Amino acid sequence: MIKFFRKIRYKLMETGKTGKYFKYAIGEIILVVIGILIALQINNWNENRINSNKETAILANIHKEFKQNQKQLDSVVFSHRRSHSNSAKIIKLFPITTKPKPAVLDSLSYQLFWSYGGVTFNPSQTSINALASTSSFDIIKNKTLRDLLISWNDLITDYQEEELRSRDYIINQYDAYMSKHFDWKYNFKDERNNFDALQTLEFEYLIKNNYDLVDQILNSSGELQKVQETLDNIIELSKPKNN
Repeated sequence: MIKFFRKIRYKLMETGKTGKYFKYAIGEIILVVIGILIALQINNWNENRINSNKETAILANIHKEFKQNQKQLDSVVFSHRRSHSNSAKIIKLFPITTKPKPAVLDSLSYQLFWSYGGVTFNPSQTSINALASTSSFDIIKNKTLRDLLISWNDLITDYQEEELRSRDYIINQYDAYMSKHFDWKYNFKDERNNFDALQTLEFEYLIKNNYDLVDQILNSSGELQKVQETLDNIIELSKPKNN
C-alpha cells in the first residue's frame, strides 16, 4: 500500500502537477492520521477489555474471600458475646458465699468454662495483598470499593489490638489463676477444686477485668462496628453483576 502511494506521488511530480501533488500529499497525511487514530482506538478498546476481564476476576475473588471472612468474624463475635454474657452472670454473684448451694455451683461451673475469651479475627487477605504487591488497586473502577480495600489492613490492625490485649490477659493472668485452683473443665464435683478461691478479691478482679476487656471489643471502641460495616460494603460492592 505504501509503495502504491509512493508511485502516485512520483508520477504527479514527474508530470509537473504540483498543485495536485500537494493536495494528494495532504490527503495522504490525513489518511495516515486517521489510521493511527483507529489503531490507537482499537488498542485502547483491547486494553480496556483486558482490564475489565481482570477486574471481573479480581472482584469475584474478593467477594468470595470476604464472604468467608464475614463468617469467621460472626463466629469470633459469637465467642466474645458468650464470654461477655457469662462474665456478667458471674459478677452478679459477687460476693460468692463460703458454701455456695449445689445449683449455684452448677451454674458457676458452666459460666466459668464459657467466660474464656481470647479468640481473634484473622481474615484471609490474599486478594488485597495481591493487589498491593502489584500496585493494581487502580484496576478497581469503583472508587468507594477501592478506598475500602486500600484501608482494610489498617482497619484490621486497629481492631486486632483490642482482641490481642484480651487474649494476652486470658493467657497470662486469667488462666494462670484459674489453673491453680480449679479443674480444667470446672468440674466442681472434683474435691481438688479450691472453692475458697471464689471468695477472693483477686477472683472478682479477674472476672471483672475480663468482662471489661471483652466489652471494649464489643461495644466501647467502635472498631468492631467499623469492621462489620466495611465487610458488608465490600461484599455488596464486589458482588458479581449477574447476582
